[in-house]
Amino acid sequence: MSIYTGSRGGWKDLNDVVQAVPRAQAAAQARPESANTDWTSVRKARPAEYLLPLTEKWFDAFPPERAPCALASQYPRICNLIAVHWNDMRGAPELFEDLLTDRRGGRAGFPPAVRRDLVAVQEHWYSGQLKL
Repeated sequence: MSIYTGSRGGWKDLNDVVQAVPRAQAAAQARPESANTDWTSVRKARPAEYLLPLTEKWFDAFPPERAPCALASQYPRICNLIAVHWNDMRGAPELFEDLLTDRRGGRAGFPPAVRRDLVAVQEHWYSGQLKL
């Protein structure tokens, strides 16, 4: 006896259970929302525009003359990212590369003071002097 035939007659009974639905009707059932749906509640959450507690600890660990003040004041969300990846031996170099390299072409980049801070933070990371 085949596994495809049984007491109910096998695959031919699928037509009794599954009925064809026109495409337009299936599409309407799949997404009942209207075209005027407000998608703001579905979007990814906005990053924190302030220093998180972990980032404050990271920032305070820098010597005062090397603290990335311009970066922290103008781009706190980037400081948050750096602080989270600080002890990640693979993630931190990738993050610095993404921040300091223009891969899209023609980007304005960071203001000079922020770029200096980013380069200094990157050098500090590679020196291994700051551990969280």
